[in-house]
Amino acid sequence: MAPPAEDPAPLPTLEGERLSHWLLRQSPQPADPALAWLVPQEKLPQQYLRNVLLVHLERSAAQLSGQDREIRQRLLAWLHSLPATGRVALSITDPRWLEVNPGQDPVARDRARFALPTGRTADVVVVQPDGTLCHVPHASGRWVGDYLQACGRLGATDWAWLAQPDGRTTRIGIAGWNAEAGVEPTPGAWLWAPPRTMADLVAASEGLIKFLATQGPAPARQGPMVPPAGISRPSTAFVADGNLPAVASALPRPLDVSANDWGETGLLQTPTARMASAGEIRASYSSVWPYSRLNIMFQPFDWMEAGFRYTSISNREYGPNISTLSYKDKSIDVKFRLMRESTYLPEVSLGFRDIGGTGLFSSEYLVGNKRWGDLDFSLGIGWGYLGASGNIKNPFTLLSDRFKTRPAATSDVNQAGSANFSSYFRGPAALFGGIQWRTPWDPLTLKIEYDGNNYQNDPLNNALPRRSPINVGLAYKLNKNVTLAAGFERGDKFMIGLTLSGNAAAAQTPKLLDPPLPRFMPEAPAKPPGWASTAEQVEAQTGWRVLRIAPKDDVLHLWVSDSDAVYREVRSDRAVAVLHHSAPAGIRTFVIHYEERGIAIQAQAFQREEWVAAHAQPLPPHLARDVTQRDYAPVPDEPTEAQLPPATGSGGPAETATAWERPADRFNFSISPNFSQVVGGPNNFALVELGAKANAQYRFTQQTWLQGQVNLRLADNYGSFTYDAPSNLPRVRTDQRLYLTTSRVTVPNLQLTHVGQLASDQYYSVYGGYLESMFAGVGGEWLYRPWGSRLAFGIDINHVRQREYAQHFSLRDYQVNTGHASLYWNTGWNGVLVRLSAGQYLAGDRGVSIDIAKRFDNGLTMGAYATKTNVSSAQFGEGSFDKGIFISIPLDALLPRSSRSVIGFNWSPLTRDGGARLGRAVTLYDLTYARDPDSRSFGPPPDTRPRAGDNILDFDVQR
Repeated sequence: MAPPAEDPAPLPTLEGERLSHWLLRQSPQPADPALAWLVPQEKLPQQYLRNVLLVHLERSAAQLSGQDREIRQRLLAWLHSLPATGRVALSITDPRWLEVNPGQDPVARDRARFALPTGRTADVVVVQPDGTLCHVPHASGRWVGDYLQACGRLGATDWAWLAQPDGRTTRIGIAGWNAEAGVEPTPGAWLWAPPRTMADLVAASEGLIKFLATQGPAPARQGPMVPPAGISRPSTAFVADGNLPAVASALPRPLDVSANDWGETGLLQTPTARMASAGEIRASYSSVWPYSRLNIMFQPFDWMEAGFRYTSISNREYGPNISTLSYKDKSIDVKFRLMRESTYLPEVSLGFRDIGGTGLFSSEYLVGNKRWGDLDFSLGIGWGYLGASGNIKNPFTLLSDRFKTRPAATSDVNQAGSANFSSYFRGPAALFGGIQWRTPWDPLTLKIEYDGNNYQNDPLNNALPRRSPINVGLAYKLNKNVTLAAGFERGDKFMIGLTLSGNAAAAQTPKLLDPPLPRFMPEAPAKPPGWASTAEQVEAQTGWRVLRIAPKDDVLHLWVSDSDAVYREVRSDRAVAVLHHSAPAGIRTFVIHYEERGIAIQAQAFQREEWVAAHAQPLPPHLARDVTQRDYAPVPDEPTEAQLPPATGSGGPAETATAWERPADRFNFSISPNFSQVVGGPNNFALVELGAKANAQYRFTQQTWLQGQVNLRLADNYGSFTYDAPSNLPRVRTDQRLYLTTSRVTVPNLQLTHVGQLASDQYYSVYGGYLESMFAGVGGEWLYRPWGSRLAFGIDINHVRQREYAQHFSLRDYQVNTGHASLYWNTGWNGVLVRLSAGQYLAGDRGVSIDIAKRFDNGLTMGAYATKTNVSSAQFGEGSFDKGIFISIPLDALLPRSSRSVIGFNWSPLTRDGGARLGRAVTLYDLTYARDPDSRSFGPPPDTRPRAGDNILDFDVQR
């Protein structure tokens, strides 16, 4: 029988040839996903990575002896034999698809070439610690652990690193405490899983798997490995060939993280050390007699959980004047992860429950969790409410006898609201813990716990019977965002619960309702449409207001305002797409000048040739890095009006040599729906109104304008709103009910504003009118904000007078001077922003406010604030000082159409008069935000789908 015909040798790559054309010259069928794009300029960073690995391994080998040293030497010899290939990642290798998607169809330039894999294996290849290649026949649907087991690498290993033939890499947990399904290996994949005892090899794993990814698919079997000269084979040889287990392993399932009755990540009554992913927002409700709880929890970091809660106690009255309502308690919680789980150590967290409020349910706890497969074990020690049973001695009594007793919580609202530092870790302590089991039925999780509270000392003299310390419950996931819970607690009470959760930091919505971008063509238009059409298209694509378009030599200048959307970079790219589609061939650079209210804020330059190259084809990493070096600083030699062509003509198709200027449009008007809420009052948990609002603005000049808003309240549940909070201060906020209910038609804002620039980094504003719903007056602000600085400093001074309750045009007698000096700090650390303000507040009290917020890459912001003034806790009243939590998210992340708007939620336990700040409609810090170094870093979550040109060596990208 004649031997089978070999595949013909691939044709050489022609200079300037597209991948699609090269593939079609071979075959019209989709090519092997392991197809390589080899770029000589990428060899240098790959050689550098290999050298770093070699130095690391040589250092390790020098510090070891015997068999351990031999293993490193053999691995070094094998690594020395691997070349730097210059491989760059590709995505789809179907030539027909590439032809209609040129942005994913690379071009071979500067000696780059395309190569089909040769001599690849149909196996999955496990790299042993000494560099021996263990071949395991590939089988569809198998977990990565099966391949490691076939090569003897599963037992003492925590992590596996996988490099697929297409160059993508990932890390997969494979031990009992971190097992995950991960990605299924494909034929030709590399697997690397050093034992946990070889810490030096584990430390080198990320770099090693990245370098192996540059090699393309793993090679076919080549016989036994021959030791290099002078290096003997270790006495315990590693397996060079393996067979998959006869029975496939079940794919590991991720750990189920769900809320307990208190909204915390936990079991039922008890918390666990687990955390949700950063950016998660969770709302939950639970009811177990006599307590009903509504909980809102946030996850600003993966190591911090915080939130607030309303608890209704059905067998206790709210107060002597409101005896028809059950008692309501408000509280704030926070939990910090102290240690991540590892092979032998648990995950450990420290938490504080009810740290602000009456402290009726205040608790501190230290808890640890250890996972094994579908089981998750927790054990902790609690103080306060969690430790009321006192089943162990408080360990802190070894330090001092003061820890033997705990100051009693109080229901006296005038003494509530401060963090109860003097009570922390004092009094009885108790152990608590439990087991969580993710059942074979995937959506169902079983929870069993031992409760450290005996319920004999519950607040408000509300001792409850407890027949058993064991609580049992079930959590059933309807879908990834909705969980139902049921349980049997205290031996005789049923619990029901509902949790709604989602990761707002990952929120994104395809912009299906946005106008399509102009069709991309590498060449400049033969017949430019004219600047008037260009301005119209830029506005449609970005939502900006185009002020002027002016060419000068080979530079096209575009002036815009109203560019304060969170997703700035996305809009800039869309604007450049329009400019390229509209500008004649002589234009080589686009400069976009950003103005806000007539103040020059920022300028951004784009080289047309580079922009076209980046969109016409995928670029290898070394060229992509060059394209991203854009000038975001203001242009120092910005042309003056006299240097630019005059704005003549209509901006029609034949007029691209002259400037175009926006016709005067001084007035604009809009109508939109309106929704507002008051959460947590004694009359109703949520008081809401629905209506419509009309906004109007008249511009006298770019820097001076009159703005106003009229609200019409159409529907509400204010009929039950009868409670007015007591106050020992001027009633600057506690008349909230009267301002909300007196009139259905209100004018919350009507003011004249002028802004200007004193120097390159100094800005000012003056304003007067009906500044907010409760106060009218005049004021001014000054801000110092250097370009690109993370620090800014401002001062605002205001004289205001209280408005009538109807929010029309009359004023009340109370008036006050108010203002603050504010320091703004973008820390540059994990998106954390800080504002520190000191000054006089609306009630005449003086003090300091601090706001701390975390801003995620998609614009989601979570934060908290607190204000302490020279008003005593007793004079302030319930709450002791002003504090709250806020969250905001850009509508760009939620809607199918681009929007500049942001929606938010601000929660304060109580509305009181101390520490109340004036609400100003225009602030200079917001107006100049484009000067912040991070202002252009927000956008949709990154697309993790493979793309041609991906940097295989990018350690920051997890796929």
